[in-house]
Amino acid sequence: MKKLLIVALVFSLFLSCAKKEFYPKDIYYQGMKAYKEKKYDKAKDYLKKAIYKAKGMTTEDIMNAKFALANIYFHQKQYVDAIVEFEEYISMYPTAPNIPEALYKLAISYLKVSPDYQRDLTYVRKAEEKAKEIIINYPNSKYVEKAKEIIKKVKQIEIKHYKDIADLYEHLGKPYSAYFYYNFIYNKYYNYIDKDYIKYKMGINLLKTQQQYEDTIEDYKEKLKELEEKIKKEKNLDKKNVLQNRKKLLEEQLYTYEKRIKESKIKGKEILKELAKKGKYKKEIENILKKYN
Repeated sequence: MKKLLIVALVFSLFLSCAKKEFYPKDIYYQGMKAYKEKKYDKAKDYLKKAIYKAKGMTTEDIMNAKFALANIYFHQKQYVDAIVEFEEYISMYPTAPNIPEALYKLAISYLKVSPDYQRDLTYVRKAEEKAKEIIINYPNSKYVEKAKEIIKKVKQIEIKHYKDIADLYEHLGKPYSAYFYYNFIYNKYYNYIDKDYIKYKMGINLLKTQQQYEDTIEDYKEKLKELEEKIKKEKNLDKKNVLQNRKKLLEEQLYTYEKRIKESKIKGKEILKELAKKGKYKKEIENILKKYN
């Protein structure tokens, strides 16, 4: 019985191979003609058959067909399929003369499939990666300036992403965390931002740092009082040591927060005064410095 099953399986495989349909190379020419005429649906059908089932296709024919197919997906705004085809094309034909164009369209496709700036930035960064590849590896290409525009767009998306996080922390009453992100934006995207505005936001949030930690500080102070009472009452030396170590850790953390508040206030004032000297946000700065003097 087992032998009969094996024979049947081999026979069915033989029949499936025997029935595999192949096309004459003419289908490749029909596909390229339809592509040039912008009859994309017809071209797509012909080119797929040419790539995978046509007889007599040369390496150059397949290369041309694959590039045309990737372009069709791109023009039809089927960007996920375009990404798959352009990535495969670049991988298979790294020395092809139209690699800069493929990289450019691949970068655009990654931008098109990227989600809202508030969410994941993976595809946005993929777009930047491909654009940089054009600039580094093909400096004389006509796509260099377009690649720079893509990078600029990516930077603006990233800035919006991190600014949104900073704004959220500000709204939640966590000004030091907001400052952290504004400072990150200032340092990483220096050439793409309104520097004075970002510094203004940095200065204000530094001045307000105490708001983020005042409840925690009060909580730590209460815990320290409780620990001091427990230490006084504890007779067991080992247990007393544990309590004293815990007290030491709380004191260190409390000192860190108090130091951060003090230093943030000084730094915030310096930033805002520097901006005011330049005539930037002068009235707003005067009012806020009065409040936090």
